[in-house]
Amino acid sequence: MRYKPKHKEETHQRIVDAASKEFRAHGFEGVGIAKLMRALGLTHGGFYAHFADKEDLVDEALAFAMDQSLENMLSALKAGGYPAMFEYYLSEMHRDHPAFGCPLPALAAEVSRRPPSSRGAFTKKLVEIQNDLAERIPGKTPERRLEKASVVLASMAGAVSLARAVSDPVLSQSILRSTQEHLLRLIEAADD
Repeated sequence: MRYKPKHKEETHQRIVDAASKEFRAHGFEGVGIAKLMRALGLTHGGFYAHFADKEDLVDEALAFAMDQSLENMLSALKAGGYPAMFEYYLSEMHRDHPAFGCPLPALAAEVSRRPPSSRGAFTKKLVEIQNDLAERIPGKTPERRLEKASVVLASMAGAVSLARAVSDPVLSQSILRSTQEHLLRLIEAADD
């Protein structure tokens, strides 16, 4: 059977996209390669035409998910400023659907237990996201803008993670809402 010229690239991207969602929903260890490939109508052996091993897929899927998350945050920011970005990120929708959300609240704790190469790839992407946000955050100096970007990312990811973990829906919503309010004050605050 002949495949169109871009078939391998398209298949590769389908695997990365599906894996990024599955990893966010079930964690790295909760996703088996055979089951993932079967769900895509592909063979387990075909996996190795695209990736050296699972860790290779983990790194690529995580980078892909982080790029998607940044794109979504920047789209919301462009559409409605920081209130819209915080509303998007700190929403019930994001809390309730980790497969389609930012990988930071879903996977950061797991990344800390990955091999150094995966942690390095994660760190590189996180720095890119921080720098992109810092360029758009008000502040007197680049250092202050980067500091605010770090606080924004850590607060948003931590809030979503905690909101997902608690069993009380009122507390969960309160975590999201109060974090959003405090981050807006941080962004709007004049620098010292």
